[in-house]
Amino acid sequence: MCINCNLSEALGAFSNAAGTPLAPPLRLSRRGFVGGTLACTAAASSVPFSAFAATGDADIILRGGKIYTQNPALPWAEALAVRGKTIAAVGTNAEIDKLKGGDTKVVELNGRLVMPGFVEGHIHPFLGAFLSTGVDLQVSTREEALAVIARYAKDNPTGNIRGFGWRVDMFPPEGPSRHDLDKIIPDRPAFFFAIDGHSLWVNSKALEVAKITKDTPDPIPHFSYYVRDAQGEPTGYVLEVNALLALVNEVEPISAAAMGKLLEGWLPKAAAAGITSIFDAGVPPVGDDQGAVLSFYTDLEARGRLPFRVVGSYMVKSPPIEEVVARFQDVRKRVSSDLVQVAFVKIIGDGTQEGYTAWLVEPYSDKPDFRGASPFSEEQWTKLVGTVDAAGIDVHVHACGDATARTALDAFEKAIATNPPRDRRHTIAHLVYVTDADIPRFGKLGVNSQFSANWFTADPSTLESLKDRYGARQKDIYRPRSTLESGGRISFGTDWPAAAYFSTYKPLDAIQIAVTRQLIGKANNPVLGPVDQRLTLAQAVHANTLGSAHQLRMEDKIGSLEVGKMADLVVLEKNIFDGDVHDIAHTRIDLTLMNGKPTHGQV
Repeated sequence: MCINCNLSEALGAFSNAAGTPLAPPLRLSRRGFVGGTLACTAAASSVPFSAFAATGDADIILRGGKIYTQNPALPWAEALAVRGKTIAAVGTNAEIDKLKGGDTKVVELNGRLVMPGFVEGHIHPFLGAFLSTGVDLQVSTREEALAVIARYAKDNPTGNIRGFGWRVDMFPPEGPSRHDLDKIIPDRPAFFFAIDGHSLWVNSKALEVAKITKDTPDPIPHFSYYVRDAQGEPTGYVLEVNALLALVNEVEPISAAAMGKLLEGWLPKAAAAGITSIFDAGVPPVGDDQGAVLSFYTDLEARGRLPFRVVGSYMVKSPPIEEVVARFQDVRKRVSSDLVQVAFVKIIGDGTQEGYTAWLVEPYSDKPDFRGASPFSEEQWTKLVGTVDAAGIDVHVHACGDATARTALDAFEKAIATNPPRDRRHTIAHLVYVTDADIPRFGKLGVNSQFSANWFTADPSTLESLKDRYGARQKDIYRPRSTLESGGRISFGTDWPAAAYFSTYKPLDAIQIAVTRQLIGKANNPVLGPVDQRLTLAQAVHANTLGSAHQLRMEDKIGSLEVGKMADLVVLEKNIFDGDVHDIAHTRIDLTLMNGKPTHGQV
């Protein structure tokens, strides 16, 4: 529709081979954007109503607003009708009013913005709900963190103490020390997760209870391990999932019931943030059974408490790899419902730059003899990816380091050449730094680039710690625009609770940061380079809706507001396309619908 509109000028965008919008940098004319696209709406109204609407009464009508559909045939509309779980019609007010019946609920938008519900392409709800309880250590300095811990310990005089949010830039390269904690909490276990979710700071009592001594072997030497001093004694700094879980499960065993209860308390916050679908990128295993935790999603669905769709994953964090396909298939069979499915094998390919556990092509600038490591050998990479791909299963890789991204791309390339053709949806996540040579390979191989856009900030950790680790390479971190321009696809997911500097599960936070590459708060905050990697608002919204839907093989059901698709949508208090981009994160979401039912707000 709307073929007389110059859509590329109206949107400030065009589509690449992957169908992803491309557009000029940050300061496109918002008024020109909205004016041009509303002109498209007017032109679209000349299309016969029967071409995009069904007959019969609607259950819900939203009218009198600006509806951003993500449908290139009708980018903007005034009104929308919902019948049951699906979208029945999209068009003008007059057209949609024809579907009003005696029992139809009508939402007068009064100019507010309607968009597709947000699809979180990489998030950890169970872990986030667990880690965000206890002491909040998202402060600026080590001294502040210790003061917060001391106050919490005084207010909670018995039991273990745990918390989340300390930042690597608070400490020297060797990391935090148990001795600082021992001065405050000498007689009971205390453990605190870093904001990246990949490292832990513990006191001596926690090490004692977990029986971690100088003679304890590291779970994965040089990757997941207990940092030690010159005498071989553990310092209280623990790196990566295997070692973290081994210690925490000894100190405070994580039960499935506790995880489920904490998750349920977080669900209203997710709905208020506009989240209608998620990719759970790996649950904390209770024993060896990841399905025991994932099953809480289906339990919530059965009780009518699940406010979003879930695509889960079976996580592989280390060898052995021989039973991965069988274990995945077992979990998928046990965890399957209308709203919940398990569809990916998640590979923990490396760790983080801050902890020197990301795997780099060239050595760390501040450790010139060290490149980091992966839990898997290159032979294991090829075998694991090839076997999973041959079984028709999609792979999702955690890759902060460029060597991990390259090795994953190599493994995908070999699998594509070896295994029968199919519609693959492999993804590599995070991509803090990717070499110039490897960026075009994403589009060539059809591998999705998944970014946590909320990390794209010029914060102290990124400007200082990553500069220390990467040296000159730091000026080329986080390059989603280059991925798009080379023909690739991108998607967004916050990776909550893991973060670089501040932890968020809110898609609007990530969208604002993708457009500005600045910390939320002040318009004059420093901008993270490369500045030309800022996305337009259209690109960022696409990545958090239709881009993530494509990643999850759900683009035929969600991600855009089109007739026949699921009625997953959000109503924002104002039109973020016609305002200051620095206000996006503070925009209130008035209503969230999933499957045509309100999960936040009322109709």
